[in-house]
Amino acid sequence: MSEQGAPRRWDRPDASMSLLADLLSGSGLDPDYEAAAARRAASGERSSRSGRVSRLLAATVLLGLLGAIAVVQVRRGAPVAERQRNALIAQIHQRTQETDTLQRQADALRGQTEALRRSALARSDAGQDARQELDRAADVAAATPVSGSGTVVTVDDSRTARGREAQQDGRIYDQDLQRLVNGLWAAGATAVAINGQRMTSTTAIRSAGDAILVDYRPLSPPYTVSAIGGDDLGDDFADSAASHAFRTLKATFGIRYDIRQDGSVRLPAAPALDLRYARTETPK
Repeated sequence: MSEQGAPRRWDRPDASMSLLADLLSGSGLDPDYEAAAARRAASGERSSRSGRVSRLLAATVLLGLLGAIAVVQVRRGAPVAERQRNALIAQIHQRTQETDTLQRQADALRGQTEALRRSALARSDAGQDARQELDRAADVAAATPVSGSGTVVTVDDSRTARGREAQQDGRIYDQDLQRLVNGLWAAGATAVAINGQRMTSTTAIRSAGDAILVDYRPLSPPYTVSAIGGDDLGDDFADSAASHAFRTLKATFGIRYDIRQDGSVRLPAAPALDLRYARTETPK
């Protein structure tokens, strides 16, 4: 057949699909690309291994950088937190000293008032009877200092309950002091004080965080509980359930628990009470 009569390639119906078929079969790739692919296939294992090592090194560097940043932030924040803590402690000590000063002034004024009252009541028989009644009421309300023979009980946290690695089982809690004071009352005590804070019928022993408060005044260990009640108070308290409980705490957790008899226990007066009066309203 002559050249003019030969059918052209693009005259075939499927001639337009040959390029797509070449792409799908991969035969249409440039020889340079085929050579590069062969080289990558030959060194594929080595490349993947080096890639894993590179990623591992990058992750290690990133973790190290994050750790360094965290350490720097902690070190920067530690002095600030320490300064804030020291400032709060200084404020607590300052407020405590101010409260103690005001309490001493109140005690001095109370003493002057008591002297004037006694002087006024001593001028008549009725006044003397009234003074005796007021004295009895003052003793019940712990409004006057007292002294006499009694018992002194000292309790404190165990050594393992101190410091940063403190064990909470060896601490003295507010309920422990409540049990101790109630045990002394039950054993016959007529007056009780904790670290110089006189107990009354309305005194509250509570906790605020790690601190123990008596009438909202913070106490520091060791806790010395002094009680007036005669020579037999120590023996009677030693046989009480409260004393047995503290001996168990001492044997189990190592807390300090000491009892001694004192022939001259002196207790201060309790802070003045806020008196409240009720009255009936006259209907309109």
